Amino acid sequence: MAIDRRLAELAAPAVLIANAGEVNAGDFDPIAELADVAERRGAWLHVDGAFGLFAALSPRTAHLVRGVDRADSITADGHKWLNVPYESGFALLRDPARLGGAFGMPGAAYLPGPDDPAGGYGLLGPESSRRARSLPIWATLAAYGRAGYRAMVERHLDLTAHLARLIDESPELERLADASFCIVCFRARPPGVAADALDHLNRRLGQALLDDGRVFVGLTVYAGRVELRPAIVNWRTTQADIDTFVEVVGELVARLVDSAEQSTSRAVH
Repeated sequence: MAIDRRLAELAAPAVLIANAGEVNAGDFDPIAELADVAERRGAWLHVDGAFGLFAALSPRTAHLVRGVDRADSITADGHKWLNVPYESGFALLRDPARLGGAFGMPGAAYLPGPDDPAGGYGLLGPESSRRARSLPIWATLAAYGRAGYRAMVERHLDLTAHLARLIDESPELERLADASFCIVCFRARPPGVAADALDHLNRRLGQALLDDGRVFVGLTVYAGRVELRPAIVNWRTTQADIDTFVEVVGELVARLVDSAEQSTSRAVH
């Protein structure tokens, strides 16, 4: 592994960052293999699990995060699959004592030490004054539990597979990556449109979807190509929503292609 060879060359401490659910296509790094390398080379292993940490909930996807329990630190976003408000990200550390050492402000005599229960969590993070952002996370976990979130994740996995099938069946759409998690990476590629015009068409499609307002999806650049990246994590999403999304995309693609052809025709005449 190239990372192993590179770490062997370094004289300084190193941090390995593994993606669990990369944001463009939902890809996963081989976390267990990276954990082996980190242990062998004395490196810190951090896992970015903004989307993908929740793969651990289902036996269908748990293999994607195999080895995550060996990480030194893990981050995830509650505002994604936990469906709680923004500002609900969290970090997990194998050695919690490191938090107090980093953020405890030992020179402030008016504050309790980080090991003092009276200090709460204010001395275990970069913000010593903050509102109770963890409350919505606690409340939703208490309400739905592991079983409830597993059911939601697996329903979304089914919806992701359904969306991938609809895209594969459409002659005007092209999937750009495997849809093994909750993100379907695809673009419009209608017949007759030149390859060098596809990025421009898809940027226009992204704006047209926003202007239309019936559905929402973000744009990104993946493997050098402009694409759409619907991420299915909202508890309210249904199969009917997925069907509507594909119908709207197809309708707007046809409208954009027709508009471009009319503009070309007028320019010729």
